[in-house]
Amino acid sequence: MNKKNIPIIVLYAFACAVMFYAIWALIKCADIISQAKAAGQLIVSGNEYDIASFFMSSSGQYFIFSLLLAAAGLFLQKIQPLVDIVRSASKTTGRLPKETDPNDEELDEWFAEASEPEDASARL
Repeated sequence: MNKKNIPIIVLYAFACAVMFYAIWALIKCADIISQAKAAGQLIVSGNEYDIASFFMSSSGQYFIFSLLLAAAGLFLQKIQPLVDIVRSASKTTGRLPKETDPNDEELDEWFAEASEPEDASARL
């Protein structure tokens, strides 16, 4: 197994674990609501907001956490080839790769002129 893939695998594993917990919590919430309705302790009409709030506070946030962890793993998986390219280029040249643009030479000259120290007599 490649060491570069370990953080990605860990993120996906945590995402799966949190998703399983979210599903389990959702099932338990549904059981609690159905038992309360069967016992006559809960009337659905007029309490929709409270029921939805109970579901969201008990299991909704875990669904969101799971999606965020999976998205972070996907992001790392997509950006890994770019990181490898930059690392290999910096190892071979000793610096980060520079794109070749004809305007770069003009900019380098302009910045070199701007960074040159001014004559001390001209400042007075």
